[in-house]
Amino acid sequence: MGDPNPSVDELRARLRELGYLDAGMNRFVLGPVRGGRGLVSVAWRSSARIGLLAALLLGPSAAIALAVRLPGLVTGLRDLVVLALYLGALSGVSVAALSLAATLLLGFLASRPRGNAAIQRSGRRLARAAGAIVGVACLIYLVLWWRTVNPAGTVWRSAGWTWPVLAFSTAISMLLGHAVTVSTLAFAARGAHAAWPSLRLPSRSWRLTIVTGAVTFVAGAAMLFLTTRGEERASERPPSAPAVKTGVRLTVVAVDGLDLVFLERLVASGRAPRFARLLEGARLTLPASDAPDPARTWTSLATGQPADVHGVSGIEARTVSGIDGTMPTAESGLAGAIGAATDLVRLTRPTLTTGLQRRSKTFWEVAADFGLQTSVVNWWATWPAPAGAGVVLSDRAMLRLERGGELDGEIAPASLYASLKPLWPGLRDDARRQVVAAFAGTDDAEVSVLRRAAEQDAVPAALAGRVFPEGADLRAIYLSGLDIAQHNLIGGAGGAGLPASALAARVEVLERYYEFLDRLLAPLVDDGQPGSIVALVSDPGRSASRGAGVLALTGASVRRGERQAGSGADVAPTMLYLLGVPVSRELTGRPRTRLVDAEFVSRVRVRAIDTYGNRTITPRAPGATPLDQEMLERLRSLGYVR
Repeated sequence: MGDPNPSVDELRARLRELGYLDAGMNRFVLGPVRGGRGLVSVAWRSSARIGLLAALLLGPSAAIALAVRLPGLVTGLRDLVVLALYLGALSGVSVAALSLAATLLLGFLASRPRGNAAIQRSGRRLARAAGAIVGVACLIYLVLWWRTVNPAGTVWRSAGWTWPVLAFSTAISMLLGHAVTVSTLAFAARGAHAAWPSLRLPSRSWRLTIVTGAVTFVAGAAMLFLTTRGEERASERPPSAPAVKTGVRLTVVAVDGLDLVFLERLVASGRAPRFARLLEGARLTLPASDAPDPARTWTSLATGQPADVHGVSGIEARTVSGIDGTMPTAESGLAGAIGAATDLVRLTRPTLTTGLQRRSKTFWEVAADFGLQTSVVNWWATWPAPAGAGVVLSDRAMLRLERGGELDGEIAPASLYASLKPLWPGLRDDARRQVVAAFAGTDDAEVSVLRRAAEQDAVPAALAGRVFPEGADLRAIYLSGLDIAQHNLIGGAGGAGLPASALAARVEVLERYYEFLDRLLAPLVDDGQPGSIVALVSDPGRSASRGAGVLALTGASVRRGERQAGSGADVAPTMLYLLGVPVSRELTGRPRTRLVDAEFVSRVRVRAIDTYGNRTITPRAPGATPLDQEMLERLRSLGYVR
């Protein structure tokens, strides 16, 4: 019987003799088998080489998949390379650790001293088990990754990519599994020196390889099918047919931070006549949003999708060191803890969320796809404004008009910037004078808060008066000032520790703000166009009470006095139904037809389509960060970020 603890040189010679080093990949994996190294050292070095192989194979493929899933993350080739390095390192370390654990554990079990027959039975079986563990883990990872990077319902419709990806996953999984099998089988030889002939590598059989590959491919396809079952849609793009003409001219006024109970008290006293008109029509009461973050809330209302679908999880996002693009921020759970840890070591850092993170279409983008004339002003996550989606003054439009310079997606169509730029000083100054007049005599401690907040409503309203086309099918404006004023005066830290008299004074000031906002809405509510419907959409915003929101309709064909309870997911499909646009089955809400009269419902049937298609996001050029710092300073001054 030979020495049970052979030298490394002798082991290497035996491995060559038994055919372990015939194949190029085997030679690469077992390259560390050299004189002067212990077998445990050889095991971890071989595992490191398997990890390197995994990094080279998985890093680039995972980076490409992430670029598809999060287009705002990858802005160019450099971002793709850096991301591939990050993901390759993560994949390599994971596979190397798994390989080392399997090699040491199962290799040790296979190398326990016993007879030749026992070694032959257990050695190959345990080595193959080690390879199978790593191979199956890689297959599961790759299949679920492909499942994740594809929007719901598109995995099998993009079969031109899915089948090659499954074949690629099968090949990588088998390759890495074979590498671990070779490493484990070689390691097992240390305790079976005399029985090495029994540990000879199995003879190569292309037939067996093909059968194993086919079984692995079918297993991956079955896993993908089971995880996507019930999600498939018949069509990826909306039909080219236009919307049904309903005769509706819809104006959507979105007011953040509105306290419905507080407003009803003012309406009852006759101090808010425009709001009274809006509230006397049909109403759908909405629960408060799931998080008091305006970017998340108003993107959900505009798209009809939750944050995990539309991609805007909050005002702040994350940038990764070395990459110009951004990725959403996770607020809680393991992902949130990882985000905090990577911020601590400066691997990631906070930045602002933009439309580059938004994956779902808004109701005005869908309406524009169906040939309607649309215009939107000041909504969250609308920068960069896409071409072909009607008139868009994004959430950065006022900054661009104030700073000047070259337009970079803040306004669409681009020609509108040239016409607004010379008008901007006059519009801004008129709005400021209107604000000063509205709050004359206010206490100095409160006037700066009120003026800063009121300008966030007065200026967009003035711009809307210039860019809302007469006779447009859809006009939408978002007003944030009430939420800013309320949060700074009463909510958050604004009202903490104040005596009752001081709080009462601030409540009176807030009433004046509601009256100011009521006057500001006059041109939008009182336009008198035939077929006009005005929709008030509100959310309590950052109010500590977290009361209810509302969708209130008034105008032609609206069922006066109708009261219903609904959800924020119903807002977008209801808007699209009023415009005659089919409602996507991907939306979780439904159009609330009882808000309009029976004649309208009989004339305009609810139509459904499978999907509105994927939103196309064009990454920004590498290094381009237009108005990012200015936007951050503006949001900080308004109390949105610290």
